[in-house]
Amino acid sequence: ILKLQFLYLIDYLCPPFVRRSHNMQAATDRAVSPAEAVFAKVHSVAHFAYCQKESVAIKVAAYPTERLRLLMQTQHTNKTFTGVSFSTLRATLGHMRGEGSFAPWRGLTPSLVRWFPSQSIILFLKDNLNGHFPTYSKNENYAKWMGTKVGAGAATGVINALVWAYPFDVVRQHLATKNSGSWKNATSDIYSKFGMRGFYRGFVMDAPGLAIFRGVQLGGWDLMKEHYGSQWQEMGTTARFFHGQMVSLLGSVSSYPCDTIRRNLIGYDKHASYGEVFRTGIQNAGGVRRFFYAGFTARVLSSFVNGALLEGFDEYKRTAH
Repeated sequence: ILKLQFLYLIDYLCPPFVRRSHNMQAATDRAVSPAEAVFAKVHSVAHFAYCQKESVAIKVAAYPTERLRLLMQTQHTNKTFTGVSFSTLRATLGHMRGEGSFAPWRGLTPSLVRWFPSQSIILFLKDNLNGHFPTYSKNENYAKWMGTKVGAGAATGVINALVWAYPFDVVRQHLATKNSGSWKNATSDIYSKFGMRGFYRGFVMDAPGLAIFRGVQLGGWDLMKEHYGSQWQEMGTTARFFHGQMVSLLGSVSSYPCDTIRRNLIGYDKHASYGEVFRTGIQNAGGVRRFFYAGFTARVLSSFVNGALLEGFDEYKRTAH
């Protein structure tokens, strides 16, 4: 709350100065000073953060369903809770209720540390990468035009995970699915068993999963906006939110098997191959579909933040300029 109040204060104080600097540059054609440029950048980031306050609130409120999903998704190879059934939402909720009042939010801190900078990187990087892809006409070559949109989204997801998000996600899963106590204990446990490589376990499977998810989500979002054209702005916020939710769920359905395999690999307390994880998971789950989509219901329940994020970023771009 204090962080959001601070960002709101910056957002309240910055616009007059930033508008003056832009107006001066337009009127006199002089270069903006370095101090003005830095201040404008700070305002840009702060304004984006303030526009994402709804997404942050939804993320915190929806996190218990995220932990539900992690427990259900890794139940077939996770030996921490031997004898506990995570086969249904009710059974998993009952287990979490018995752990204490704050158990549903176990792992929230690294999740937030990972999540907010990740969304900033993803959404700003996506627009920058779009400019580096070849430009095709939607009417003349629809397949290549669509491919560039999906490709930019896919590259964005993989780069973000590699440079920032992935180690925090490994720690978050460790806290959510094992009785490791604090964030410090979880980090020490991972490092003592696997070294620095432990923070990137499963990345080989996560990279194609992220490429699929972000490609469908971000590329699909851009495709929808260009498909509707001028009608897009005439839609209400709720309608745009549900369009963002739809492409996000489509990306989740497409990439979930990759996510399941890599999360079960992360859950192993010893070195294991992807083949071993795959065979053990299918054997314990009783089928490929049951293993690949374990916990997907909870994933759907926790995914409303995606629609809010996409619409919130567009709102930022509309108001920032």
